[in-house]
Amino acid sequence: MTRAREVTDSPSSPRALRQAKARATVSLRARLLNHPTGRIALAIALSLLAHAVLVFGPNLIKLAPLETPLPPLMAKLEPLPAIKPVAKPVAKPVAKPHKAKKPKPHPVPKPALPPEPNLPAEPAASVTESALPVAETPTPVAEKPAEPVPVAAPAHPLPKHAQLTFLAYKGTRFQIGEARHHLEIGDDHSYTLQVGINTTGLASLFKTFEMNQQSRGTVGAQGLQPDEFSENRLTAKGKQELTAHFDWTNKQLEFSSGNHTPLPEQTQDMLSFLYQFSQMPLDQATLDMHVSNGRKLESYQFETGAAEDIQTRLGKLHVLPLRKIHAPGEEGLEIWLGLEYRLLPVKVRQIDRNGEIAGELVISEIRVSED
Repeated sequence: MTRAREVTDSPSSPRALRQAKARATVSLRARLLNHPTGRIALAIALSLLAHAVLVFGPNLIKLAPLETPLPPLMAKLEPLPAIKPVAKPVAKPVAKPHKAKKPKPHPVPKPALPPEPNLPAEPAASVTESALPVAETPTPVAEKPAEPVPVAAPAHPLPKHAQLTFLAYKGTRFQIGEARHHLEIGDDHSYTLQVGINTTGLASLFKTFEMNQQSRGTVGAQGLQPDEFSENRLTAKGKQELTAHFDWTNKQLEFSSGNHTPLPEQTQDMLSFLYQFSQMPLDQATLDMHVSNGRKLESYQFETGAAEDIQTRLGKLHVLPLRKIHAPGEEGLEIWLGLEYRLLPVKVRQIDRNGEIAGELVISEIRVSED
């Protein structure tokens, strides 16, 4: 019995080896936790282990979707809307009025006896009245009310539901954030367009920026007609808010600052004008548009360029470029419409006053639905 216990407790026995290994592990763990470098190394190891479980392991955690899932928009080359030339009305030859031949008056017989002095003489017209033809009074024809001229629908109607995601760049290469566009069109032809922009990645560590914009109005045969535009910004300096109200009845554009200005026809805001291009004829050399940023009203003129290709996360896209005409020292704007994606905006570039590219928004995902 004593001999068996000695063999069991021998340093080379399996039991003794396991006990020694456990004591060494505990001792090493204690030294790591007591040393600052050891604690950092342990935290990094645990973090790598957690990321490995999330990436390669089963779906143990499911995050709630932030957006309503919509099917991706499939690429389909869209023809540019062309303006049909207005035919000038051809003037019909005016028929010369037919002159009716006047009947020859019958000779008036001379009276045999002179009229009595107390009676007035019968005028000669009374003799010839019976010989003249009696003109028939034309029966008035009731005029038909003019039928309203049907207004042609846009060549590329907007989808009822759309979600567009853009990558935001400072310049052309350094990604600093993300922009998400949500378009909803109701059965009553009302629309709501919301845009959220925020810094992501390393940029969010150095500068906090979050902006939410919203445009509300109606959709008609001429496209979008905004009723209200709002913008909320959250920066390091604090929160900033502004609104603009489009009073189409009184033709006034009212700002939250208290200012107001006359409201021209077809005026858009900073969100709606990006989607209004698809509702316009684009075969003109230039396009004129009034745009409000919520603080003031500006007149924009865009020149239409030749179709080209650009590279995006969706691959190579066939696009139509639009460039804002601006004087030297003014800010510029360039917009690319997707010819394969219903003329929706797929790229936006801002030019600073020195002519340099200040930033870009490049499409990364398009999802639409008509249900």
